[in-house]
Amino acid sequence: MTPVRLAFGILSLALLATGGFMAVRFRSRRFVGIALLAVGIALTLLVFRPALFESAMMRMRLVMGFLCFLVLMITLESVRRLAMEESYALLWISTGLVLVVFAVYPDAVGWLAALTGMQYVTAITIVVFAFLLLVAFHFSLSLSRYRADQKRLCQHAAVLEMRVANLERKLAEKESGTPPAAESPAVPDGRRT
Repeated sequence: MTPVRLAFGILSLALLATGGFMAVRFRSRRFVGIALLAVGIALTLLVFRPALFESAMMRMRLVMGFLCFLVLMITLESVRRLAMEESYALLWISTGLVLVVFAVYPDAVGWLAALTGMQYVTAITIVVFAFLLLVAFHFSLSLSRYRADQKRLCQHAAVLEMRVANLERKLAEKESGTPPAAESPAVPDGRRT
C-alpha cells in the first residue's frame, strides 16, 4: 500500500469514527455526523476498492447515490428542525427515493425506455419533466391556498377596523355628551359614507 493510500485510509477511518460519534452522541450535530460518515465510506471505498471507480458508469452511480443521500438527509434534518413543512418534505423525499432507485438500479430507466418505446435520453427527460411538473403543481396549490388565506385575513381585518372605528365614534360621543347619531355605515378607513 502506498503512503498516499495509507494516509487516505487513516483519514477515512477518522472520518468514520468522528461521523459515527457525532451521529450517535450529539443530536444537534446528527446531520453533520451522517455526512461525515458518508464521506468516510466513500473514501474507504476509494482506498480499499479502487476498481469500483474505474468505470464511468459506476462513478456516475456513486455521485447520483451521494446526491440522493444528501437530498434525503437535508430534507429530514429540515423537517426535524421545523424549517420545512411535511407536504414539501414528502415531495423531496419522493425525489430522493426515485434518485435512489435510479442510482441502485440504472436499468430502471432502460426498462422505462423499452416499455414506452423511447430512447434512453428521452426517458430521462420525461422523468425530469414529470418531476418538474409535479413541483410546479404543488407550488400552485400552495400559492392558491395562501392567496385564499390572505383574502380571508384582509376581510377579517376590514371588519375589525370597522368595529374599532364604530367603538371609537361611540366613545367620542359619550365623552362629549352629544346624543348618539343614527347609525351610518363606515368604510374600513373610518370615514362615513
